Amino acid sequence: MGFVFICNFNTDYKTTDMKNIHLIYFSPSLSTRKIIRKIGKEMGATIKEHDVTMGFPNTLNIESHDLVIFGIPVYAGRVPQLAVDAFEKIKGDKAPAVLVCVYGNRNYDDALLELKDISEANGFVPIAAGAFIARHSIFPDVAVGRPDKEDKQEIQKFAQECFRLYQSYDKNKQYSLPDVKGNYPYREPTQGGYVPTGDDRCDDCGTCVSQCPTSAIPRSNPKVTNMDLCIRCARCITLCPEHSRAFRGELYETVKAKFAPLMAARKEPEVYMCKI
Repeated sequence: MGFVFICNFNTDYKTTDMKNIHLIYFSPSLSTRKIIRKIGKEMGATIKEHDVTMGFPNTLNIESHDLVIFGIPVYAGRVPQLAVDAFEKIKGDKAPAVLVCVYGNRNYDDALLELKDISEANGFVPIAAGAFIARHSIFPDVAVGRPDKEDKQEIQKFAQECFRLYQSYDKNKQYSLPDVKGNYPYREPTQGGYVPTGDDRCDDCGTCVSQCPTSAIPRSNPKVTNMDLCIRCARCITLCPEHSRAFRGELYETVKAKFAPLMAARKEPEVYMCKI
């Protein structure tokens, strides 16, 4: 599992000295949100949520006595660019951060390393990081039912270890995560040549139009998608009340037939914890 257990906690730390735990996530298909919320719930402190999926127009400064949990889905081994743009507006004054990436049982490649670099550049101190598995948003036959019971147990364990580390955090000390998996330069982002579209079940309600993070769905014809704008985040599929939207087409079906068998072997969560 890759857990590094934390020792020598400051048991004199009073939980009443804590302020807030900020959940900051980019989660178009809601899987990342689900995992981030579970982590926050396990910590039992005051939670503030910041969903940056549809952008983050303001700036946010996090004080050093608050904890931030950043969550992103992995897109082709990278942090989604929209999440990068949003996180640039969120700054920390040596505030501790927990980094979480969620992927569909293929690989998280450079995403967690990139998230670590982004958080550090914005003034945060990463004290823990984890990569967890959820059902694949583009190829839903992969990782069906994830996170499952075993995953949830590992998420719970991870959250408890993170919270204990947060309890002993001192902004005047130096913290260093174990080497997070990833490479420099980061892998080049790629996209498939297919996008979600609607079918005859579409009733023109406009949900997908208003909820698309990149405005890739025209209001005049919500069954179609602008391939140049679409980031294949599957938000329109997840939120469509008529279940009209899906990935379709000959190319998609060909790739899916090859992808699913290759990704059938179960991947397990991987976590990294600071040592004290």
